[in-house]
Amino acid sequence: MTQDKIWLACASGMTIAAMLHASPVLAQDAPAEDDGIEEIVVTAQKREQSLQDVPISISAIGADTLRDSGATGIAGVAALVPSLSLVANNQPLAQSYRIRGLGTDPNIPTFEPSVALFIDGVYMPRTGLGVDDLVDIERVEVLKGPQSTLHGKNATAGVISVVSKRPSNQFEGSVEATLGWIDGGRTPLAYRLAGSLSGPVTDRVRVRLTGVFYEAGASFRNLTAVEQPNEMKRYALRGQIEFDLSDAITVNITGARSEVLDSNGTNPDLYRGVAPEPSFVLDNNPVLNARFGVTACPDNNPTNRIICTTDPNRSNSSSDMVSGTLTADLGLATLTSITAWSQYESELLATDIDQVSLPLFTFHDTQAGESFSQELRLISPSGGTVEWLIGGYYLDTRFERGNRGRTAMFEAQPAAALFALSPLLPPQVVQGQPGDKGFQDSRASSKYFAVFGQATYRFSDLLALTGGLRWQTETKKASIANSATFTPNPNLPVGHPLAGINILTASLVPGVTFPAGVPINGPLPTIKDDNVTWNVTANVTPNDDTLVYVSFARGSKSGGHNIGFGSAVPALRGFGAESVDHWELGGKFDLADRRARLAVSLFRSDYTNYQNAGFVGLQFLVNNAEKVQVTGVEAEGTFRLAKGLTLNLGGAYIDAEFKKYTGGACWFGRAPNANPTGTGAFTSCDLSGNQLPLAPKWRVTGALQYEHPVPLGELYARTDFNWQSKANVNSASLDPRHVQAAFALVNARLGVRFDNGLDLSFWTSNLFNKTIVQQSGVLSLFGTTSGFQNYLGAPRQVGVTARMSF
Repeated sequence: MTQDKIWLACASGMTIAAMLHASPVLAQDAPAEDDGIEEIVVTAQKREQSLQDVPISISAIGADTLRDSGATGIAGVAALVPSLSLVANNQPLAQSYRIRGLGTDPNIPTFEPSVALFIDGVYMPRTGLGVDDLVDIERVEVLKGPQSTLHGKNATAGVISVVSKRPSNQFEGSVEATLGWIDGGRTPLAYRLAGSLSGPVTDRVRVRLTGVFYEAGASFRNLTAVEQPNEMKRYALRGQIEFDLSDAITVNITGARSEVLDSNGTNPDLYRGVAPEPSFVLDNNPVLNARFGVTACPDNNPTNRIICTTDPNRSNSSSDMVSGTLTADLGLATLTSITAWSQYESELLATDIDQVSLPLFTFHDTQAGESFSQELRLISPSGGTVEWLIGGYYLDTRFERGNRGRTAMFEAQPAAALFALSPLLPPQVVQGQPGDKGFQDSRASSKYFAVFGQATYRFSDLLALTGGLRWQTETKKASIANSATFTPNPNLPVGHPLAGINILTASLVPGVTFPAGVPINGPLPTIKDDNVTWNVTANVTPNDDTLVYVSFARGSKSGGHNIGFGSAVPALRGFGAESVDHWELGGKFDLADRRARLAVSLFRSDYTNYQNAGFVGLQFLVNNAEKVQVTGVEAEGTFRLAKGLTLNLGGAYIDAEFKKYTGGACWFGRAPNANPTGTGAFTSCDLSGNQLPLAPKWRVTGALQYEHPVPLGELYARTDFNWQSKANVNSASLDPRHVQAAFALVNARLGVRFDNGLDLSFWTSNLFNKTIVQQSGVLSLFGTTSGFQNYLGAPRQVGVTARMSF
């Protein structure tokens, strides 16, 4: 689709909307007056505004829609928003979000997100924190396109803002229980219990308590061991206490904890390759299988949720957050202060890391992070000729990986001594000796400060102009102190120059790295970045039901460090800052006496030094694509077709292309064709002209909901539909084998809301049990030429949910 055609499509959509607005035909059979679409209030611009009055592209999912669609996490929200998607892989913490095809790889903990996640105004440094169980939520706002001016450095692709329900002035509560059946697993049951309680303690003090517990059986089958993979057990708790210090000052204190308990998840499905493999590759090696009494896996289908492993990957994580929000009405302005502290820890244990059932290597990954943030802002009253806000923001984050070198990340098992390290070395140089251990001690920290402001001037009821400016500065530091304890290779003479080389020393020990003896440890170069981001928007409101806007925004995200294991030297472990210029033309329309609502936008984003990840040697590394361009059009609409019958439709066409990327990763088997380097520390394949990974060009969402009064309550039925075109799901190298074909997912729900507060529903998700590959990657640390692993989306579930409100 050419840019001219996109502009024509957007202009046509706005013209049709205007014609519908002027035409009485749609209104002739309209339902009663009180069936108009409800107003949605959002805080996308740091103040309360009607969704239809905000001149940016935004989707807002309210509490009723979350309940009716069965969305209990961001994955459920993504099914309702055509330009939002979620990527997850080897553990629950490793998930990230993409808006309009743009985002970051969840495998790299120091790869800061391009889609910023805020929970009750608090920025979350890892996007996988605390959002798998959305309970007691007021709404979720999805802001599309760069939002750097008001929301900071990690919003170059957009923002997800989760807003919890606040403590209430009257006693209220709810209890919810769900029982589900997961298709395909040997232990297929899933349970979910959730509840909330809120009310006043005194005339000036209110509290709200919320909790949820979820446990799911295995969704994969393991043919090798009793333990079954891809189960889940987690809980989340949140407590709020709110004080009215005076009629003008309110303080809210919130504490939250979420935890993924030790679980056999997440494990990928594997394809082990059918072509002859080099001798140093282990996939179904018959000699080693016989020696260790292992039977080759009889299943080689990477999409059927059947695997063979002696020990499924295990993971656990926890996160804590405490925040304090003060709101003071000063008359001429409102003062808001948000102070927050958060921390998280995660652990991944893979004793059969290559999932070949051989005693090869164990992998024990520990991560921990901590952050402190402070935001202050003054906001003028709404509705005047001039609206303004000014603010300041401070964020201090710290991260460490490897338990400060106390816990071995890798440990060699007996099979490691029985195959060669590399075809580039003599066959006597093997992967390692039993008991060899590799330790990681990587640390990173960041101090970020910004001042920002935005103002809107209304020339008349017809025309308004908004401009914003943000100055931000950030300093990042990082260090690596990796090590290994190993037995010199007994296959080589004492003192031989290769006697100390194995997979651990080659990637973790200074001075003996392979192929050159270049130290890989020590402090990394400090990164300091100062820049200005800004935006300007003009919007026209010819009447109360129409808003048309045009905007420009410049966004920026600072560079960073690659501090994982691997043989990259310090000088090559940095990546540069990312910047974006974004243009957008959009319109919002209430039609047919507000029984139809339509939002249309046309956009283009030009990224310079777009931060992208590639799998190199033993790990994912981030570097910069010189130029990325994203062009597209999206539309979302809500239509009250008749009394009790509502249709939601959304669609997006997004062309996200590497305009120039000469430092891309090479998929295994592809010869480098750009930027060859002597160290081989990063890859050298030209990916220019390719669509970005995990970025389908077309996506359509839809929902049809019907509600009808019955004795003792209301009957309701809902069907959700989500279709997307093909996409390459290999985020590292765009391996042509890893193209997920176009697919459609359908969810359905039937229930009754009784007058006594009971809501009973029967539901199914992924009705037709479609197998969807969320992300693909190299099978193992050893880079097989034909094997790969797939992380799959959820299979079909059917279940029943009972909810009681009081």
